[in-house]
Amino acid sequence: MLSGVAPAGLRLDDVGVEFDPSSRLLRAAAPVLEKLADTLLDTRYNLLLADRDGHIVYRWFADRRLENVLDDLGIRPGVTGAEDVIGTNAIGTTLEIRRGIAVYGEEHFIEPFKPYSCYGHPIISPVTRRVEGVLDISCQARDANPLLAPFLVRAVEEIELRLVDLSKTSERVLMAAFQAEPWLRSRAVAALGEDVVLTNKAAVDLLSPSDYASMRLLADELDRASEHRTRVHLSSGLEVDVHLSRVSGAGTGTLFRFIPAEQRRHSATPPARDAGQVPGMSGPVLIHGPSGAGRSTEARKLAPDAVHLDCTDATTLGEQAWTASLRTALARDVPTCLENIDLLPPALVPLVVDAVAAGRRLILTSAPVRGLSGPHLALASIVIDKRELAGLQERASEIGTLAMRLVRDLDPAANVRLIPSVIETLAARPWPGNLHELRAVMAEVLKRRSSGDVTVQDLPEHYRTTIRARHLARRERAERAAIIDALTEHDGNKAHAAKDLGISRTTLYARMRALKIDF
Repeated sequence: MLSGVAPAGLRLDDVGVEFDPSSRLLRAAAPVLEKLADTLLDTRYNLLLADRDGHIVYRWFADRRLENVLDDLGIRPGVTGAEDVIGTNAIGTTLEIRRGIAVYGEEHFIEPFKPYSCYGHPIISPVTRRVEGVLDISCQARDANPLLAPFLVRAVEEIELRLVDLSKTSERVLMAAFQAEPWLRSRAVAALGEDVVLTNKAAVDLLSPSDYASMRLLADELDRASEHRTRVHLSSGLEVDVHLSRVSGAGTGTLFRFIPAEQRRHSATPPARDAGQVPGMSGPVLIHGPSGAGRSTEARKLAPDAVHLDCTDATTLGEQAWTASLRTALARDVPTCLENIDLLPPALVPLVVDAVAAGRRLILTSAPVRGLSGPHLALASIVIDKRELAGLQERASEIGTLAMRLVRDLDPAANVRLIPSVIETLAARPWPGNLHELRAVMAEVLKRRSSGDVTVQDLPEHYRTTIRARHLARRERAERAAIIDALTEHDGNKAHAAKDLGISRTTLYARMRALKIDF
């Protein structure tokens, strides 16, 4: 009930997630499901298969009444069967407890399920011991039979054996692609599969253990795309270009090719710059992003010797005193950074507009431009060089590097290392407080440990569990950001946010649950 599940049930106005019909789980389960369907053809038993996140990927019905119930609730392939969405059931509850379970009639939470009984059993990879999915047999309550449980276990065992065979096949395909990679002898190359990591000597020298967690996060971001290029900072501090691509036939197997920064340097002598010119600045710069995204840090990195003025001081100190400080700063032969221009009193905006128009060496910081209006939006619009900082949740692949940078800031003497499981746990968090929140978390970690490997148990208790949400596709991340922006703009009022987004309030609640938005 705290999750918003109503006993009467709620129609899920949710198209569900896109799932891969050729996924390893479905390929392993297909022959077993076909045999089960033949066996159950003249019965009143029904089959459901869900992936590790609870999303239904297969349905088969001998009793069409259950199919109608699920359709009426909007529970279709791609839609979740998690407990926090539809209450106690053989899919969601099995995922919570990681063992087989029978849910009989009245033990269901929502009323539409009470006429039915269901048996669920987790499909666990014998190689990784990770839950890969759930197989469910459902029937009318009067047809419940304790023999269905061992019948289900036998079917799951067959699927698990096929998973092992497929895993070996994908590993062989990944190995072949790695060995055939043209860059193997000249540059750092790595291959990452579900259960295996391959590297050449150059990659061994380049990568540290925490970098492998970042690689897995980058691979997750590929979604259905076949390749991607990006630039990352390794835990060593080295900046590299990364070209990653999916290996066909290897499941989620991905090849990584690394080009360190020094190999990108042009041999030509860089042009000389004026003594007063700031590297990376050809004129006024606007750094915008959510609170805690590192706007001030980015400004200091851009111009370490800049004079900093906070626009919020114009209210506390008085507009006249703040104006005098601005004119004094502009008169000096150093850049001037004006922080939080979105909070500058409107009467003072023309003064900054004039300075921008005059080409003064200004660095401005503000909330995201899309949230500005009136004179503040007009000011932001005339700054050509805009640099947007994403929230921490959108920078999952950088989480390890950012966390270690904060550790060094908090305690330069600390000699700690974040193990990959810690980085993956942190990367799964929503981080509404962005870098400020991460900094607070790392400060707590350093109270527990100042040397050695940081484990999940060293994290604050609330941060030790990985949110059960799947890795979101790019479309879902964009949708999630839009919903959070609307809720923020309307101070959490869901009715107003839904109207602004052009959806019903019911749909908004469903999408918030599906996208794990806690607001």
